[in-house]
Amino acid sequence: MRLGIIGVGDFGTRHAAIAAALPEIELVAVADRDERRRRLVAERLGVAACLDAQNLLEQHSLDGVVIATPLSQHMRDISTALSAGVHLLVEKPVVAAGAEIDQLECLPRAQRMRIVPAHVSRFLPAVAVLRERLANQRVRTVRAIRVVPAERLDLHGADHPAMVAMVHDLDLVRAFVGETLGHVSSVQRWTDDTRPHPQIVMAHLGFDDGVIASVENHWTLPHARQYIDSRIEIVTERETAHLTLPSNAVRIVTARGDYLPDTELEGSVAGLPVGALATQLRHFAQCVITGRDPSVVTLDDALWSVRVAAEIASQSPQP
Repeated sequence: MRLGIIGVGDFGTRHAAIAAALPEIELVAVADRDERRRRLVAERLGVAACLDAQNLLEQHSLDGVVIATPLSQHMRDISTALSAGVHLLVEKPVVAAGAEIDQLECLPRAQRMRIVPAHVSRFLPAVAVLRERLANQRVRTVRAIRVVPAERLDLHGADHPAMVAMVHDLDLVRAFVGETLGHVSSVQRWTDDTRPHPQIVMAHLGFDDGVIASVENHWTLPHARQYIDSRIEIVTERETAHLTLPSNAVRIVTARGDYLPDTELEGSVAGLPVGALATQLRHFAQCVITGRDPSVVTLDDALWSVRVAAEIASQSPQP
């Protein structure tokens, strides 16, 4: 599959490096409005550098693109890629709420099936095992807690936490609870009142069949020696399942404290990328190559998460 990356910031750079090393993908070019950034990534990986999505798709024949631009640019880049007839892997959240959701829902089915949401948590092996195990059980409650390093607010603090990290947890709720959502409420607090959005968000979701989900995000981890500290608990009629990320499979003790590398998200063995990001790209490539519809996560799943996240963000009080 011939692939282009649109946006080479934090996650776009990761996508590009992984795609360049996967045997089923030919990374052709990267695009970014920041000239220094796009040239740096392009030269490192030996691919072409382009200004933006339009420039990328006019200059190169591609099968698919990864859209990893800022959220405010997603809808424009999605429209450009769909018009060019390519397949899309779109970083979360796929779009902002409101009219942009309506635009995607009105697309013909053939175009909707070309959009794969980059909800990477679903590509974690542990999540896949739990989904298979609990597929035929009635879920009673879900509780998800995610603690993010406070220093990452400098990178993501312009957006409400519900539209950033919490989208992952809302999508996991969606993965295990397929019922109709009845109501959403939240409690939100600031730990840094110089920021535009709260750093602590605790949301409660009630479903029509009686399932209750609690989703908490805390942007308060005082160090970045681990990417996140995340836990999810799922209680069914027969079993209780626990998942922790990172899994603590590797713990390195240093003079500055313990370091926990996130081996589940990305890594490599003998130069071959492994981890959820690589699995997600390989799944996307297989959808493009074989023509099959996305099966791990759908556009409908992604739009559900955006709607819920937007509702939570709208409940944010003033600092």
